[in-house]
Amino acid sequence: MSKKSSIIFQITLFFSLMFILINSLIYIQFTFDYKSYQALMLKRYLSVIKIVDKDLRTGIEKSQINEKISSFNIKLADITIENLLSQNPIKIDFDEDDIISLYKKNKRLYIYFNPKPMHNDKFVPPKFDFNMNFNEKIVPPTPPKILLLDLSSENKGKFFWLFVLFFIDLALIWFFYFLYKKLKPLIKLKNEINKFSEGNLDIDTSAKGEDEISQVSNEFNNAIKKIRDLNSSRKLFLRNILHELKTPITKGKLISDTLDSSKRKDILQRAFLRLEYLLEEFVKLEELTSGQIELDKKEYRVVDLIDQALDILLVDREKIEIYSNPTKINVDYELFAISLKNLIDNAMKYNSKGKPEIVIKEDCLIIKNHGKPLKKTFEEYLQPFNREYESIDKGLGLGLYITDSIIKHHGFNLFYYYSNDYHIFKIQF
Repeated sequence: MSKKSSIIFQITLFFSLMFILINSLIYIQFTFDYKSYQALMLKRYLSVIKIVDKDLRTGIEKSQINEKISSFNIKLADITIENLLSQNPIKIDFDEDDIISLYKKNKRLYIYFNPKPMHNDKFVPPKFDFNMNFNEKIVPPTPPKILLLDLSSENKGKFFWLFVLFFIDLALIWFFYFLYKKLKPLIKLKNEINKFSEGNLDIDTSAKGEDEISQVSNEFNNAIKKIRDLNSSRKLFLRNILHELKTPITKGKLISDTLDSSKRKDILQRAFLRLEYLLEEFVKLEELTSGQIELDKKEYRVVDLIDQALDILLVDREKIEIYSNPTKINVDYELFAISLKNLIDNAMKYNSKGKPEIVIKEDCLIIKNHGKPLKKTFEEYLQPFNREYESIDKGLGLGLYITDSIIKHHGFNLFYYYSNDYHIFKIQF
């Protein structure tokens, strides 16, 4: 499964996109509101400064000025701008034209009107007076320095959207953590199932919780325990059966050795050798199906593997038509010979006319024989203990099952065709 198909990845991607989108929208709204807020505050400050400037020029007392501007929630500062600057206040960027400067000190916001001397071209000289002293230099008046104290709680409105953003982000992070915690057992279950598919039964998928994912994990864990117990019982049963069967075979071989040389003695010894080989075949089948066997692969000629299969069957080569080819393949010699033995054995047992044929090619091996069509699909005959194809007097119904398992374990494929009254088995290398 690709990373993009993962539920955890998709949920993480969704929450990341939502987080970015919401934060971007609120930041844009905050920037817009903050600029509007700055424009309103600048208008408010300019209105107050205009009143204060006019009153200071006319000589009105500060207490009266404070009464006038109290509706703006502003008053004249008790200190001068020089005293304020000596205390190293924090300067806040506010007015690009630098007409008004804002300073923050001890949680107080000071507004300073930064007056600039009037230019001569804008100065209107006083009217002519006979008493005027013409030797005195006429200097344009300088606006008074104004330092105000803002009494309003400006931070509440200013940072409203930042508070909203903080709580939304907090809710998103908490919800993501909640979902991740709920889905975490699913990740563990998937990893443990992967181990189980590789044949590892020593896994634990138990999970705490009452939700559906935890229940599935716990039920799967219970199923694994039962499979583990059944597997142990099966191994014990097979071990005992194989041990019990080896004893009479060994005794039979010993007794056959004491007989005088004759054709019956030879047949009896070959029969016991055949039984002994079948037991070894069962052991390898058990190891193969349980995933405990490791293939000892080497390069062999296909014709040599066929010779080994015929030796196991105790069959002469004259009974089979072999079209040879020097093809070599990397296989486990003993196991692959068993799979060929089963296919050749079936071809001989169910051959209705002529000789079975074995055709060796560069990329495949074909075994075919004359016979009637199968009654069911080929896949059904690949199941173990299927006796419709291998009757009770001719086998246990394991031949095709063993063959298919061995061939797949080697990475090859087994195909079946029925054409022109021929059963055709093809091993594709």
